[in-house]
Amino acid sequence: MVSRHPVDHQKRWVNAGCALLIAVPSGWLGAWGWSAAGEGSAGSNRAIGLLLGLALGAVAIAVTQAGRALRGERGEYFEVRQDGLVHGSQRGVAGWSWNRVTSLHVDGDAVNGIATRLGNGYRIEIGLDDGTRLRTDGLARRAGDLGRVLLTRCPHVALKPRIPWYGRAGGWPLVGAAACAAAIAAMLFYITAHPDKEHRIPAGGGMTMVRTTEPGISEAGYAVLSIGMLVCAVTAITLVIAYVRGRAYR
Repeated sequence: MVSRHPVDHQKRWVNAGCALLIAVPSGWLGAWGWSAAGEGSAGSNRAIGLLLGLALGAVAIAVTQAGRALRGERGEYFEVRQDGLVHGSQRGVAGWSWNRVTSLHVDGDAVNGIATRLGNGYRIEIGLDDGTRLRTDGLARRAGDLGRVLLTRCPHVALKPRIPWYGRAGGWPLVGAAACAAAIAAMLFYITAHPDKEHRIPAGGGMTMVRTTEPGISEAGYAVLSIGMLVCAVTAITLVIAYVRGRAYR
């Protein structure tokens, strides 16, 4: 054995918990400020937008980290041997010689502090001739060393170009962006279709009428719809950017 690289999936749960600790209070404050401020000043609107954006970003990180932790294998590790690669976990152990590696992609900077903490600063994807695909990231111990060894041992596949998903997606990102735009329009139509209702109740005895207002949508409903529109807008913009970047691969 040349080196061993265990994957710290437990850290993903810690990352997800920390992200939720940021998302919940910032999201609640942002939603409360949105409903309470009304047509507030530019400064208050920027603060509300910052809180909602922070909450959405933290939720995205929490979901991503939890999803990767669920997909990961307990006790997972990689071992570099003289004649090949070994991948093991509590599910079992398997090994392949170097000439059985059919694709290899190593991306990122293994010393990027925050990204490496989340596992996003370094990505390794290994394809093997039996159809097995192995993936790991910056949460593998000494991930940079693992990536360098793989590139050195597999020069027959290391230089093959990689086409990202948005380069293979064609026009589907635009379809997704259009769906997000339609969802925003539907939420706006729902808001306009449920205005506040005013009721007039005669007081009797020549007294003036009593007016009561029944809200068409509750404050919680406004907060959910606002967050939903913000998520759809961010997603639509991201998909349009992905479509534009994908054109460079055609």
